[in-house]
Amino acid sequence: MFGFIMVFTLGLLLPSITEELNLSPGMQGILGSSAFLGQAIVAIPMAWWTSRFNPVAVIGSTIVLGALLLVLQGWSPSFAVLLIGRFAFGIALVTMEPPGAKLIYQWFPINKILFVNAIQNALFGFLMAIGVLVTPLLLDALNDWRLLLYLSGAAYAFIAVVWILLGRQNTDSVDKTNADEANEEFSPATPLAKVLLHRDLVLTCIGFSSAAVVFSSFNTFFPTLAGDKGISLGWSGIILAINFITGGILGLIMSRYFGKMSYANLVMIILIIVMVTSYSLITLTDNRGILIILVIFTGISGAYFPILYTEAFKLKGVTVNRIPVAVAAVMASFGLGLFIGPIITGFLEQTLGDLGLAMVIAAQFGVLLLPAGFLIKFTNDATDLETPLH
Repeated sequence: MFGFIMVFTLGLLLPSITEELNLSPGMQGILGSSAFLGQAIVAIPMAWWTSRFNPVAVIGSTIVLGALLLVLQGWSPSFAVLLIGRFAFGIALVTMEPPGAKLIYQWFPINKILFVNAIQNALFGFLMAIGVLVTPLLLDALNDWRLLLYLSGAAYAFIAVVWILLGRQNTDSVDKTNADEANEEFSPATPLAKVLLHRDLVLTCIGFSSAAVVFSSFNTFFPTLAGDKGISLGWSGIILAINFITGGILGLIMSRYFGKMSYANLVMIILIIVMVTSYSLITLTDNRGILIILVIFTGISGAYFPILYTEAFKLKGVTVNRIPVAVAAVMASFGLGLFIGPIITGFLEQTLGDLGLAMVIAAQFGVLLLPAGFLIKFTNDATDLETPLH
């Protein structure tokens, strides 16, 4: 989670980086997207390759790599080196997701996974809130974005040590899986094409990609837009923090009831409408009170995340050993949207000469979540989940 904080707080570092490296709006967009391009390109092949290894070891090695890449970004003497460092850092981050999904499956029953993902999302929201609140303070105290990246690399290295010492597999679950595979009635893995073309997975991927465009556009460029309106970087951090916390809390609450609601699809559709509307309106005001109200609604719309993400864990007719691939497909789609969002916004600003209008246009991508809202049958009832156990 700490790695994603370093990715999503780039918007707060961007004014300082832009001033030192003399970046154009288009270059800012490319830099904001670079970590997610790696995520979009390699998520699925990395999931297939790393699925044969110990998930604890895979996660530990990628955290170590991430720490080194943060140091590289802090050292970077040019835009090109910084770009390469962020691109590689995105690959390191996405490599952790499939083995993480494998560990979740080892430790928790399938009807509890939505709640587990909601806890992760809420924790992520709180940590992100702390990150966007503390980053301006650290940047002001250090007066150097490079030193902040060096400090982040050291913190990430400490996390790697903790994980290596404490990370564990569920040995009972691993032994059961090995016994099942030795059984002559063991079901072979679902073909990759069938997994990737599963209707619910396709809808989930389209939804995640479109929502990520909205989120990344706002997260990358709101501090710059706010600065143009005379709003301090500290206030921008508060706005971003409220966004993360609200979504995490509501997602955690909804995870307990959402899959059992007869009107779950209607709730998802309302969240999508709230997303498009609030992310559009928040770019139009510099009133701090109105900004806080609107960002609460953008946060509320983020409750879709753990609900839709969990669909990758319970695709009907897909064997458990293909779940990491399904999760990787979702993360690749999310990464694609995160990659596209800042680029679209940056180049729209260059073309239109209006950053606020560019962000409003990017917010309309949230409409593409609607097919998932209408067509996926959201359920958390164990009796209705038919994922094969092999």
